[in-house]
Amino acid sequence: MKSKGFMKAIIIFITCGITILTGCGVYTFNGSTLPSYLKTVDIPLFENQSLQPNIAEEVTKELNRQVLSGNLLRIVSTDGDATVSGTITSYSNDPYTFGAADTRQIDVESYIVKIGADVQFFDNKNNTALYKGVVTGEGIYNFKTETETIGRQRAEKDLVQRILQSSVQSW
Repeated sequence: MKSKGFMKAIIIFITCGITILTGCGVYTFNGSTLPSYLKTVDIPLFENQSLQPNIAEEVTKELNRQVLSGNLLRIVSTDGDATVSGTITSYSNDPYTFGAADTRQIDVESYIVKIGADVQFFDNKNNTALYKGVVTGEGIYNFKTETETIGRQRAEKDLVQRILQSSVQSW
């Protein structure tokens, strides 16, 4: 009896080990996941359809920074093998969490900044869109100790990470 139970335990252990190694391994985003013919990318200034000034410039700058730091593709000013373009469509700064100072007063403790964008990752070599969709980034900040600028910066970084995950890094 002990040998059958021991064998079942070993089989379960090996099965779990194989599942973990093949299905839940460390996933990294690097240039090797892109089609091999894509070496360069141009990132034109995003358009701004929101009412928030300078947001398109800041998002474009952050996108450039993250593409460079991730060594995904080499950035060129024009005529890249691929193009990442987009339009900032929304910006909001809304209450996120509330606290009660006393029984008659409710205070906002944190706010959430949300930035929405329509994004396209276009393969210029094959003249096809590899990704096209809506992406939203969020940044939460503590109203008592931080400013909206902090929340905005967090939302910009989150938006860019989601853009890269949805487009460039999904390959």
